[in-house]
Amino acid sequence: MKRIYKWRGFILGLLALGLFISPAAALQYGPIITAAVLLILGILLRIFARRTIGEHTRGVVHAAPALVTTGTYSLMRHPLYVSNTLIASGAILFHLGFELWALPFLAVLFSLEFALSKAEDRFLESTFQDEWRNWKARTWAFFPNPRNFKPTLQPRSFFQSLWADRSTWLWVFLLIFVLYGKKVFLGA
Repeated sequence: MKRIYKWRGFILGLLALGLFISPAAALQYGPIITAAVLLILGILLRIFARRTIGEHTRGVVHAAPALVTTGTYSLMRHPLYVSNTLIASGAILFHLGFELWALPFLAVLFSLEFALSKAEDRFLESTFQDEWRNWKARTWAFFPNPRNFKPTLQPRSFFQSLWADRSTWLWVFLLIFVLYGKKVFLGA
């Protein structure tokens, strides 16, 4: 877990660089609308997960002072990884469209997020043992289980959640701006 968790940003950065140097697909409504929907869903899911989770691990050290099992985390175990996947998939489809060339990027992205989630499951199980196993038994990893919803007692505000992820938003908007600029201004 420590190695993949430590290098996750670097791996995503390489993926973004590969995406940038790839030839862009022509602007088409289908891929752009799909990309916009994925981006919006990913951003909203990330904000709601951050409302629930409060302060959590950032950077290269992985720690969990408590197991979060309410709010978004009562619906699915990995809402932040799912949100990352939705946002990055939106960027990939925005830039490459529905071309076959998008598949290797999506495969690397899905593999990375899946590996991170499995490593996190192992970490949480070793840290919280039976509490984690009980949560896992009723909470799906990547898809929401609406029958399981349990509200968070003191969630962060919407704006606190936005602010908490300010570096993420900077990178997301920078990537989209650069890809859009390449596509429109360079005629790529």
